[in-house]
Amino acid sequence: MRVRQLVEAAVFTVLVYAATVVLQVYQPVTGGYFNLGESMIYVAALSSGPLVAGIAGGVGAALADLTTGYQVFAPGTLVIKLAEGVAAGYLARALRSRHWRIAGGLIGSAYAAVFTGFALTLYAGTIEVGPSGLEVYVPWYIWLLAGLALGFILVYSLLSGRSSAGEAIALITSGLIMVAGYFLYEYFVSNPLTGRPPIDAVFEIPVNIGQVVTGIVVALPVAAWLRRAGYIEAG
Repeated sequence: MRVRQLVEAAVFTVLVYAATVVLQVYQPVTGGYFNLGESMIYVAALSSGPLVAGIAGGVGAALADLTTGYQVFAPGTLVIKLAEGVAAGYLARALRSRHWRIAGGLIGSAYAAVFTGFALTLYAGTIEVGPSGLEVYVPWYIWLLAGLALGFILVYSLLSGRSSAGEAIALITSGLIMVAGYFLYEYFVSNPLTGRPPIDAVFEIPVNIGQVVTGIVVALPVAAWLRRAGYIEAG
């Protein structure tokens, strides 16, 4: 592992940790939480590759679990997020040149629609933030405006060629690894350990899908900006 990769791994580990803890929306059915960590895992995958993304995703997210009261998830998180980051990095490299700009615009619009619908359905109103159970009221129009703004930026980055449809496909594919991984971990490990019915792991699936889509909606425009600034080579 090169010195540059070590530095990037350390930086992105901190960024994944920060993004994971800055917003934690508690899920009482499974004891887990929605967070923004995927966004930084995907930025690491797009900018630094599979090794850095895997280390940052696994270590950064596991440390977030350990330090914010979700210790039961930490072992699973280490493996699941590492696998997600590695897959995202490899697939993004393989598909980076697949721009398909019109298809990318449609994919970006679909991601934005899913993000907006997910937020309006699950998080409009009062939500519990963090392990302390702090209640925060978020009106529906805030999520609608956020979805429209993020959607516009995402679609523009795909149509302009700064991001590619191939990368959008790569990230959603790697995200499904996370969704499947947490379902299996909750079904066989965390729910039995905490006294919850294993089948309740099903209720985490839409939350984790929303987390993946949110991560993509944030990560692709950030990667596009980094390309424009010259920090990432254009695909």
